[in-house]
Formats: sequence, structure tokens, C-alpha cells
Amino acid sequence: MTVRPPRNIGNKDDRDPLTAALEQEILNEKASTLSRLTVKLEQALSDLKTAESTAELSQEERDRLVAAAGEALWHVVIQRELCGLRQHKAFNDFLAVPSEVRLRMGPARLAGKNSQ
Repeated sequence: MTVRPPRNIGNKDDRDPLTAALEQEILNEKASTLSRLTVKLEQALSDLKTAESTAELSQEERDRLVAAAGEALWHVVIQRELCGLRQHKAFNDFLAVPSEVRLRMGPARLAGKNSQ
């Protein structure tokens, strides 16, 4: 039986230049996607905060905004994990993500669907 070290631990200099370029492009795309998703999360949180300061906000509209922010947070968390970032508490604290949004993290329900 032969034991080999994992491929990613080996010497980086022996990689094919095309493979290295492709890996770099993939890393760039991951980082770019994370940046775009974070901007969308910040916008969803801003929309929620702005709407909450309005006295005329209905409970249904508030629930929709919380669900949208929860879905945006879910997308960011997935992308952060794909980038190798596994700890999210400091990130959530930095963006001041409300606990209600953290609890609603996940896909938002479609409008008009009854809960079953």
C-alpha cells in the first residue's frame, strides 16, 4: 500500500501553467460572486431597516422583507463556505444582521403559497 500526500499539499511549482491559470480564474469568480452577493445582502438589510422606520409598514410587507434578507444571507453563507470561510458570526455581527433575519435564513417562500 502506498500513501501519497493530498494533491493540494504538493509543490505548487510542478503544476501545469494552464491548470494554475484556470484555478486562479475560478478563485477570482468565487471572490467576485461573494462580493456581489454581499452587496445584495447589504441592500436587503438596508431596505428592511428603512421600511421599519416607516410607521405604515404592514406585517405582511415586513415578513416579506425579512424573508428576502434571510434568503440573501443564505446565499452569502453558501458562497462564503465555497470560498473556505466557515465562521460566520463575526461577518454577521459586522453587517449587523438582526437575529430575526439569521433565524429566517434560507429560501424565501413564494408569494401566494399557503404554509403546509
